[in-house]
Amino acid sequence: MKYLSSPALAALAIALPVLTASAQDSRNTTAFAPDALFARVSPSVWVVQASDAQGKVLATGSAVATGAGTAVTSCQLLAKASTVTLKRDNVSYGATLALPDVERDLCQLRIPNLPAPVAEVAPANALQVGMPLYVVGSPRGRELTLGVGMLGGIRRGAAGELEALQLAAAAEAGLGGAGVFDAQGRLVGLLPASATGAPLTNLAMPASWIAQLPERGGRAIERLASLPVANPASGGPAIGTSGPASLVAGRPNVIEYQLHDRLTNTYRKVVYRIDPSTDEQISFNNGGWVEKPNGEVVSVTSAIAGEFDSVMPPGGWTKENLKEEAAWRARYNSTLGGSRSNMDLNATVMEDTALTIGGRELKVVRIEYKGYTQRFPNAGAVVGNQYGRYLANVWFSPELKRVVRFEAETRGGAGPAAFQVRETLELVSIR
Repeated sequence: MKYLSSPALAALAIALPVLTASAQDSRNTTAFAPDALFARVSPSVWVVQASDAQGKVLATGSAVATGAGTAVTSCQLLAKASTVTLKRDNVSYGATLALPDVERDLCQLRIPNLPAPVAEVAPANALQVGMPLYVVGSPRGRELTLGVGMLGGIRRGAAGELEALQLAAAAEAGLGGAGVFDAQGRLVGLLPASATGAPLTNLAMPASWIAQLPERGGRAIERLASLPVANPASGGPAIGTSGPASLVAGRPNVIEYQLHDRLTNTYRKVVYRIDPSTDEQISFNNGGWVEKPNGEVVSVTSAIAGEFDSVMPPGGWTKENLKEEAAWRARYNSTLGGSRSNMDLNATVMEDTALTIGGRELKVVRIEYKGYTQRFPNAGAVVGNQYGRYLANVWFSPELKRVVRFEAETRGGAGPAAFQVRETLELVSIR
């Protein structure tokens, strides 16, 4: 996707064709030249800036005004933020989270007295592959730019629901939350934010999702408001947060699980405490567990949760898009816990279901792992290894972006090198 500064827009307007009069009449709309389109829609696009409690800027991107005192942006930009600000030129306005739809990465902000014209949202039936598209946003908080591109595809789910817009070319880095407009200046989509160093995406969130935010985001707020905050003194199970924004931001202070060894019928607490974090990664237990804001596991160097930690596949027990990656093979080895395990597993996404965790019902995806494990008595051993069948079930919450339940069973070998595992790990609280 090509990006142009304002001085180049006039020349481009001469070179680019516009709709013929008959085509314009048939659609009852007017196609704007790029410079005119930029002038028309750019007042609706603002810089969004997310900062921590000390005022350090964590992320910058864009937000699009879609209603009186409201704007939408990528939820990923809000990760770990304590304050959110919308800015243009020398003017800034404080923003608060109004409606979160973390699963779709679309969040609505409330900005009282925001003096911005509201962007018109194009109807979903106006989308046509090959239509010209224009991206207006603030790359990494700098001045607004205009990107000229084309709709390369429309992605739909099995039931025909709109899942994503595919751009013909990837957008410039740092344009999370930027608006994607058609030639008539109507909003057709928004760009998701991405971590620094991550591959640029050519997918956009459909703007038609905005109309569903009151329902979907409202349900999320209701669920969060009804959650009890975990009380360490009581020891009772609960999944709590310090407020809706903390869950949207994906930055819990403490995550607590309970590990049940079903062979000995013993229980123990497993606690992950957050470290001082970087802009792009979240670290727990002095670096023993490091993950990305989207939940992808970067590294595990301290196995405190039994099989869940010690034989975790690279990147974690789940995939980023479980709808597209319904099955995969995992062949890897692990040397955590003083022993070595070679794993050869086949993973299959089984079903979407509901699971009650800490007294709260969560929508989860169950993933089944089947295969074999080879265990060595110690990490350096080359003899005495034993084989065994391996079975694990993983229940992953897309809303919380983490595994909420894990069960593993395996046994193999004989004599001193024999091994047997039957464990269940279950989420207790997030606070």
